[in-house]
Amino acid sequence: MPAKILVVDDNEINLKLLTKVLEMGGYQVITARSAKDAIQLIQENRPNLALLDVMMPDMDGYELCSTLRQPPIHAAFPIVMLTALNDERERSLALKAGANDLWGKPFEMDEMRSRLEALLKK
Repeated sequence: MPAKILVVDDNEINLKLLTKVLEMGGYQVITARSAKDAIQLIQENRPNLALLDVMMPDMDGYELCSTLRQPPIHAAFPIVMLTALNDERERSLALKAGANDLWGKPFEMDEMRSRLEALLKK
């Protein structure tokens, strides 16, 4: 059974690109364009990992990550934040929110696949 990965991004192009890359890697992909949709999809689909864009309207990725780690959801799966602002401040915010990692955009596809495999083996 392929691992289920939830991708949350308000940008349709980013969603399509990540979906295509992940599906080519053999993953099942679930997409959401908002934090509200992501929370509902997590409860319905129980993903093995989530990729969250940082900059989204209404609730940013850090807030969503923090919400997922709190009751009643208590998400135990790995969460990776995706951002164009890849610096130490962003990394610190991601880790404080409960993320397992922060990846800067654009990212190299082979490295992304290797990192996904490592996170999914934990």
